[in-house]
Amino acid sequence: MDHRQSIKLKSVRNARELGGYPSSDGRTVKSGVLLRTAKLDEITSEDIQILKEHYRVETIIDFRMAMEMANEDPVIGDVYYAHLDVIDTAAFSSQNTASIDIKKLTIFQMVTLAEMAGMLDEKMYIGFLSSDMGKKAYEQFFRILLEASPDRAVLWHCTSGKDRTGLAAMLLLSALGVDETVIMEDYLLTNEYHADKIESTKRFMLSNGLDDTYAEKAALVYDKVDERFMQAAIAYLKDTYGSVVGYIRDGLHITQDEINRLKEKYLV
Repeated sequence: MDHRQSIKLKSVRNARELGGYPSSDGRTVKSGVLLRTAKLDEITSEDIQILKEHYRVETIIDFRMAMEMANEDPVIGDVYYAHLDVIDTAAFSSQNTASIDIKKLTIFQMVTLAEMAGMLDEKMYIGFLSSDMGKKAYEQFFRILLEASPDRAVLWHCTSGKDRTGLAAMLLLSALGVDETVIMEDYLLTNEYHADKIESTKRFMLSNGLDDTYAEKAALVYDKVDERFMQAAIAYLKDTYGSVVGYIRDGLHITQDEINRLKEKYLV
């Protein structure tokens, strides 16, 4: 059974859209043009056809670090590809992990690495949003949306489509005037889409003699989102910039006129 907002891809995890969410001005987010997913590495030809023919995808934005990419995104027709790295890899090199191939790490090593890099607490998203690299990536995200064709889709993703991708969705929905409660619901949909993976990850950790706390950490690394992370990020933006839209204007240098243009393009 398909979850809410599904774009019905069978080979891509966490594949959904922002269409249909209500804006504060009485309009709704346009359907079929704002897509968010997990990585596309294993996408089938059938799902490629869906993206090409049904959604007419024009641009794919990849928020992953280069070290995460086992494969490049697949070629899908005339799609434009943008690699926008959100995470400052200096956070990893400061922990003497820069030379590690994270694609080859075990689940246990990944949890350790994530803890070392400060990526298992509520400050993680604040780090993404406040770093120069994160600001540059999210500003370019908005610039791409501003230039995109109004009748063709933009798809953005990271590895699991939950953290960096979720922040992009939060920022965009905020710019479009969607209520914070709805934004949080969209963020937490990851846990519905990944319910089977979250359960299997936890079972695996417990079967290896680890406790519930460690199992929860492993789930957060790979599959799960935590409401507290997004709440902390939004609170930080409000405290620092007055509002999420204030961050978009002053932190990402997207003008109010450009925000209005986004609303005209993506609200109906």
